[in-house]
Amino acid sequence: MNLRRTIHLLLTSLPRAIHRRGFGIQSPWAYELVRDVLFESLPYYAYEEQHLTTPLQQQLYRIRNHFKGRPIIVIDDKTEHTDVLCRDEILSATPDTILIVEHIHDENADLWSLIVNDPRAIITFDMRKRGMVIFDKKRIKQNYLL
Repeated sequence: MNLRRTIHLLLTSLPRAIHRRGFGIQSPWAYELVRDVLFESLPYYAYEEQHLTTPLQQQLYRIRNHFKGRPIIVIDDKTEHTDVLCRDEILSATPDTILIVEHIHDENADLWSLIVNDPRAIITFDMRKRGMVIFDKKRIKQNYLL
């Protein structure tokens, strides 16, 4: 690993360490979501039944289970139409919509920065590899680095 990569990892990991397990998050709703859904470490009843082997698959399953009945849109790969698709999804998003964007610091980095700066995206959770957006207008705009 080269020096530049090491410095980058240190600079991006330090701010995340504060909120990693929910510490420093003032909103009870967001704290519960981070602790009990996004970073739950206990085994879940359906992991083996659903053949969920990776932590990212398990996390997505917990998110879907937590927000059951609400529309969840997952943007996984970067194509030339992804930016247009995402803009359409943001414009048509209801307060119940949950948007999940994969690879937010690699191929979807530009798309993620667009989403974070969009005023319709009320709450964003940056989980290093995956981002989650909540469009609930009853909440205050907040960006969490986890």
